[in-house]
Amino acid sequence: MTALRDIWLIAGFEIRRAIRSWRALALLVLYGVASGGATLLFTRFVGMLENTLADELNVAPTETPGTMLAQLVTSELWHRTVRHLVGSDHLADVLVTAPPLAVFGLWFGFLVVPFFAASASAECVAIDVSTRAIRYEAQRTGRLELVLGRFVGQLGLNAVATLAASAVVWVVAMTCMYGVQPVDLAVWLLAFAPRAWTFGLPFTALGTAASQLTASSAWARVLALGGTAGSWVVFGLVTSARREPWTTVADVVGPVLPQSWLQGLWEPGFGWLVSAAACAGLAAVALSVGYVRFSARDL
Repeated sequence: MTALRDIWLIAGFEIRRAIRSWRALALLVLYGVASGGATLLFTRFVGMLENTLADELNVAPTETPGTMLAQLVTSELWHRTVRHLVGSDHLADVLVTAPPLAVFGLWFGFLVVPFFAASASAECVAIDVSTRAIRYEAQRTGRLELVLGRFVGQLGLNAVATLAASAVVWVVAMTCMYGVQPVDLAVWLLAFAPRAWTFGLPFTALGTAASQLTASSAWARVLALGGTAGSWVVFGLVTSARREPWTTVADVVGPVLPQSWLQGLWEPGFGWLVSAAACAGLAAVALSVGYVRFSARDL
C-alpha cells in the first residue's frame, strides 16, 4: 500500500509539474492542432467522395461536405475507403455504421499518438537526473515507485490530450460539415478515444525507458522518437516479409511490435481488450528494459 501511495503521489507531482512548466498546455496544443488540421482535410476528402458518388448517381455535385453524407456511408465507395483504413473486410462491414469522422479520428490517433506520447514522456526521468534533483526523491521512495509514478503521470497527461483531440474533431465536424449527428458523433468519439490512448501505452513506456537510459532530455527524446519511427519501419518490413524464407522471422518479430495488435483495436464491443492487454504487456517490457539500467546507475 505504501508503494501504491508513492506511485500515486509521484504521478500527481508529474502532472502538476507539467502544468506549471506549460508542457501540458503544449501537449494539448499539439494534439489539438494536429487533429483539427487533419480533420479539416478529411472533410475535404469526404466532399470529394460525395462528388464522385454524385457523378455515379448522375446528380448535381455538392459544394459543402456532408450534404450527401447519408448516401455516402451506405455506398460501396465508402465501404472500400473504410476497408483500406482498417485493413479488414470484416471490420469494414462493422465500421461503416460509425460516423466517418469518428473512424478517421481513431485512425489518425493511431498514427500520431505514438510519436506524441514517446516525445512527451522522454524527459520525465532524465530531466531530474541531469540536475541531480532526483536524488532527493530517491531518498524518500524506491526507484521502481519513482519510475512507475512518472509513467502513470505521463499516461494521465496523454489521456487528457487524447480527449481534447476528440473534442477538436467534434468541433471541426460541427463547423465544417452538414449532416453530422452531434450526439452520435460525440458518443463514437468517446468510445474510440480509449483505444487511441491504449495504443500509446507501449510508446509512453518507450519514452520513459529512454529517459532512464540517459541524463540528457534531448538524447532521450531522440531515442524515443527514433525507436517509435523504427518500430513502424520494422512493422512494414515484417508485413511485407510474410513469405519464405522470412515467414518464421516475421512470425517471431511481429507479436513484439505494438502495430501488430493495431487491427484488434478496431474490434467492436469488448473484442479490442485483447489487443489492449497485449499493448499493456509490451509497455511493461519496455519499462523493464529501461529500469534494468536505471536501478543500478549512480544518481
